[in-house]
Amino acid sequence: MKFSIHDKEKLLELFEKNNIKIFRYAQIENAIYKNFINSFDEIETIPKDLRQLLKDNCFFYSLKIIEKVTSSNWQTTKILFKTKTWELIEAVIMRHLTGRNTLCVSCQAGCPMWCTFCATWKLWLKRNLEFYEIFEQAMCAANILNSEWTFLRNIVYMWMWEPMLNYDNVKKSILLATEQKKLDLANRRITVSTCWIIPWIKKFTFDFSQIGLAVSLHAPNDEVRKKMMPVDETYPLKNLMETLDSYTKKTNKRIFYEYIMINWVNDNIKLAHELWELLERKLAHVNFIPYNPWEWTDSNWFKPTPRFIIEKFQKVLESYWVVSTIRATMWDDINAACWQLAEKKVEDENK
Repeated sequence: MKFSIHDKEKLLELFEKNNIKIFRYAQIENAIYKNFINSFDEIETIPKDLRQLLKDNCFFYSLKIIEKVTSSNWQTTKILFKTKTWELIEAVIMRHLTGRNTLCVSCQAGCPMWCTFCATWKLWLKRNLEFYEIFEQAMCAANILNSEWTFLRNIVYMWMWEPMLNYDNVKKSILLATEQKKLDLANRRITVSTCWIIPWIKKFTFDFSQIGLAVSLHAPNDEVRKKMMPVDETYPLKNLMETLDSYTKKTNKRIFYEYIMINWVNDNIKLAHELWELLERKLAHVNFIPYNPWEWTDSNWFKPTPRFIIEKFQKVLESYWVVSTIRATMWDDINAACWQLAEKKVEDENK
């Protein structure tokens, strides 16, 4: 059975079995990760017999691009992949006006978290992605950006979906992305977002003290949050904040708190004051996210919060010196909220 070219351990085993000199790996590594070669035949720095050995035993990509859609302003490209086992997953490239390029990757096919405001739960959880399937998304984006004479600068694990429930594969993909002879991304350029799976946050704190952490908060108390995110039943807010305090104590890093603004659900100004009390004197950055409606919005009552209310909400935090930003919407014209493109593809095929 063939294995991924990104699986260094298996590749070196193959070399040992076939008496291939170890320096050949460095040549292959340079061709793939620095020169962005995507075919074994194009690796001209190695002999033909080694190229054939690689073709017989390895693959470059297990993911197949089904659709690639770019927004009208060119800032966002959404890529729909199909896995070898026929699941649909997505990744999104965001080209910021500052010049940096960020990739949001999927680490699961579907999601088990059942957040009521999110489109991804409609897919359910099919399976965890392998480390090379996660890393292939980064390589695909790096190749696209290289063709535009620019490069990938940031990776965020926050698309499909809960990274902490696929921890080992996420960890391997991060190590690949940050390895100097591979994509060579700085640890501080990678962020992992979680619904707050506390045991794995503790492990993450130990393993990745320099990797950024984002928490899907969306409400400052358990009562509101339970209506939006069932995970709160298992991991209450009090326990989460204690865990995050331990994280900041060890890493001295600011935590990003994601807060999706949904009209009449979590945008009452009273909640802004509760949010301040929750984050007072903590290393915190609140990221207010305008809600991106999806197909069932009308039937599940969720509507976007008007911009002026988001700004009013933000001003409450600013008055108490809590840092916050309002995320710019870069992708409304390409259905780029989680799983919207995949959802559309499934519906089109079922018509």
